[in-house]
Amino acid sequence: MMKMRRIRLLIILFLSPGYLCLDPFTSGVGLGASIFASAIWNSRETISCMFKECCKEPYVRTNEGVLKKDLEENVFGQHIVKDTVVSSLRSHLKRKDPKKALVFSFHGTTGTGKNFVSEFIAANMFQNGMKSKYVHQFISTVHFPLLSETDKYKADLNAWVQGNISLCERSLFIFDEIDKLAPGIIDTIKPYLDYHQVINGVDYRKSVFVLISNTGG
Repeated sequence: MMKMRRIRLLIILFLSPGYLCLDPFTSGVGLGASIFASAIWNSRETISCMFKECCKEPYVRTNEGVLKKDLEENVFGQHIVKDTVVSSLRSHLKRKDPKKALVFSFHGTTGTGKNFVSEFIAANMFQNGMKSKYVHQFISTVHFPLLSETDKYKADLNAWVQGNISLCERSLFIFDEIDKLAPGIIDTIKPYLDYHQVINGVDYRKSVFVLISNTGG
């Protein structure tokens, strides 16, 4: 009789829900916490972009209407430039797979509005305008002043362009005073401006380059 009771006790223990697994409340809490943690992890980029600039809307945008208005109100005597900039930028930014990077080359003496146009392009492309971390401005006399350091400048520029476009394909690069650049430096970016879909794993076709020179005015 005692032996039978022991067997029954063992059977009850083995069949007890508490013995087999966690109770329903504990299981529900654990499963809910797991799902919540997974949702947070999958949404981490969206949450992060609520507090800092990201390479997506609303930080990266297209607003050619505002660009056209800004150019009309602030740049005078440059009708061809205004029309070309607006139409070219609109077409480039609306394409999911443009054939190549967009390049603007502005030439002219001081006071013709070249830098104004560059700033308006930045304001059109990014919510933070020239302050956006995806806008990269280089001034020849500041960033590349020494002829003896040309090789170093070329290597640094190559790494800088490649690194920043890998972070945001819609990056904007502004090169000011290119007429004062040492020979060969600007050639560093030529491969990124051509009809190459991917170079070293990076797609440069959505980027925009602005070259500004004080000659040819």
